[in-house]
Amino acid sequence: MAEPQVNILIVDDRPEHLLAMSSILQSPDYRIATANSGEEALRQVMQESFALILMDIEMPGMNGFETVSMLKSQERYRSIPVIFVTALSQATEHMVRGYEIGAIDFIFKPVQPVVLKVKVRQFAGIYRDREQLKAQKELITRRTIDLEQAHAQLLDNTDKLRQMEAMARAISETSTDAFLTVDVQGTILSANPAVRPLFRYNPEELIGKPVWQVVPYTERLFGSGESGSLLPDCGTREATDVTAVRRSGGTFPAELQIGSACIGDRTIYVCSVRDVTERKMQYIRMEQAVEQRTYALREANGRLQAEIRRRHQVTEQLLRSYDRINDILESITDAFYALDHDGAIVYMNRSAEQRLRIVKEQALGRPFWDYAPVERSKCYDLFLRAALERAPQRAEFYSNLTESWVEVRAFPSSLGISLYIQDTNERRRMEQDVRESQERFYTIFQATPCLMAIQSLSGRTYLDVNESWMKHTGYTYEEMTSGAANLQMTLFSDEGLVETAPVDFADTVTDVKVQYVTKAGERRTGLLSTEIIETPDVPCVLAVITDITDRVELEREMARLDRLHLIGEMAAGIAHEIRNPMTTVRGFLQLMSAKKALPPKDIIDVMVEELNRANGIISEFLALAKNKTTDRRPQNLAQVIEAIGPLIQAEATLADKQLHLRLDSCPELELDEKEMRQMVLNLALNGLEAMDAGGRLEIATYTEESEVVLAVCDQGHGMDKDVLAKVGTPFFTTKERGTGLGLAVCFSIAARHGAKLTWQTGPEGTAFYVRFAVPPEPVATNDP
Repeated sequence: MAEPQVNILIVDDRPEHLLAMSSILQSPDYRIATANSGEEALRQVMQESFALILMDIEMPGMNGFETVSMLKSQERYRSIPVIFVTALSQATEHMVRGYEIGAIDFIFKPVQPVVLKVKVRQFAGIYRDREQLKAQKELITRRTIDLEQAHAQLLDNTDKLRQMEAMARAISETSTDAFLTVDVQGTILSANPAVRPLFRYNPEELIGKPVWQVVPYTERLFGSGESGSLLPDCGTREATDVTAVRRSGGTFPAELQIGSACIGDRTIYVCSVRDVTERKMQYIRMEQAVEQRTYALREANGRLQAEIRRRHQVTEQLLRSYDRINDILESITDAFYALDHDGAIVYMNRSAEQRLRIVKEQALGRPFWDYAPVERSKCYDLFLRAALERAPQRAEFYSNLTESWVEVRAFPSSLGISLYIQDTNERRRMEQDVRESQERFYTIFQATPCLMAIQSLSGRTYLDVNESWMKHTGYTYEEMTSGAANLQMTLFSDEGLVETAPVDFADTVTDVKVQYVTKAGERRTGLLSTEIIETPDVPCVLAVITDITDRVELEREMARLDRLHLIGEMAAGIAHEIRNPMTTVRGFLQLMSAKKALPPKDIIDVMVEELNRANGIISEFLALAKNKTTDRRPQNLAQVIEAIGPLIQAEATLADKQLHLRLDSCPELELDEKEMRQMVLNLALNGLEAMDAGGRLEIATYTEESEVVLAVCDQGHGMDKDVLAKVGTPFFTTKERGTGLGLAVCFSIAARHGAKLTWQTGPEGTAFYVRFAVPPEPVATNDP
């Protein structure tokens, strides 16, 4: 069965608006009525009922606010929902005023057909539900009144029936009710024929029997009870419901009415027993029917309420979905336009307003081409393809209107076309920068004299190599990228080859010394640096090798020449130092040969002294030998210094200088005591000779981190820059009678003990530090 049409009233002073909205809402479900003024709308509302009123605000004469205010002032019209359809701004004060006078919603022009249809359909459904609920309520009310009337009629009929039955029991034995005449003791005196179908007894069989044999629990009414008879002496006792018993023992519901009569001085009672089984069943069926109908009405009302709630939830979900979509469109940075099939703007977001530099209200309903930020000729074909193919279209071109590159995307729909316009100047500028950066990198990559290669991290294959790489390795580009080349790259340290496995470029390294083998079999040396780089395709590693093969050969040759030069200088120093005493001895020997006589003792002593001096120079030179054997034993460095402390003190006293020992407790070290004494004595004597009279020499031992430190500090004038550059060089000395081997011997002794000799110098004096590594403590074991 089709639902009846719902009346919709559209009020607007513009005929074209009335025609447009009537066309949008054209449906067999609605009967559209129109009014071009507030006065006409009021007249139509008084003549018939409407499910919804679409009211314009700005109208000549009585405007929309005044019309709705007058309409809502009447009690019978307050329930009619009113939606304002207006082109006014969405100012809060206008909307508040509309809601205060009774409107339930606003629709802003230009009207969006989908929104209008959805809202009208929802309110039409609510109106139908309300009308149906009202009809059901009226039906329930009518049924209740009918039941009450039937019940009253039933009670009235029952009273009449009782009266008729009382009369019939007295005058007729043809009644269907059983009449039992009983004395005051409850003994049955007589019975009418109706007892036969009712109790299954013949009338004569009941005579002399107590009445409670067929109507239990009546003995208390007669004189058998302690309180005597409860029956009236005259009149009729009100009918009561009892349970009667048949001859077979079965029971049935009955109605018992007892009337009394006086015959002379004797009182007898007439008991009327009526089978009310059918009446009881009718009552039960009627109650069940009423209960079922009430339950059905409640179920129907519950379903109706559930449907109303469901439709309300759907409406709220649609409104929330619309708000979310609107928030998304308003938040994007691209300009978004919604156009109808005629190209008129029906929606635009905030970015589109900023691009057009107009407010939304000025552009809505106007052709897009009046404000378009791109040329019509460039967009028309795009729109046409989107409409014909029913598929999204995209194009990017330069717009002379905005003097910028733009990307236009058109999405067709049943309502028109959705349009996105994005400024792509920045993106194109970034792409150009990336291309230029890639070109610069490739130019540098190819032009650098270093060996450069790009290798894939996943497959460990060469993706690209530069000209220097191919020149030094001898492999072609195809051999490198195809995997046919084998450079056999290995890692090196200063001591030599430490790893023979191939070098893995996955680890980022800087200036690691490596060796690689060229295609011709030549081994070359380089400094390898790698860096992980991310590319759009796969992660890669950039490997840069600085070939130092020629530099290594040059350094090796320079080291050889330096050793030869040092040997020459040492030979010259030894020759110079030994030639002086030998010249003296030779002169005295020649003098002795000429005189043919022994020289005086003082001359012989000078000769012996000069020979001892030459022997000392040779001994100190031999102390520089690295392969000299040492006799190292665990000793305490402080005890070694304490043993030679008096000798150093004596030298300091003779030179009018001071000695201060600050010897802290230190771990034992593997030391050669003789060499330690020689090193400490050399450093101490150098410090004493560097100070003026009154100066103070300090010798200290202490532990610093994992090292034992020997410090010899003087208060001299420090060393010049020229002297610092030659400290420790054999036969270099600033003393008049020095050999230049003292510090060189100290460096040699420190090296044999695995120690490091350093110094600090300045105007306040010079300090030499000898740092010994503390040996690790032995690990305790449980071996027997």
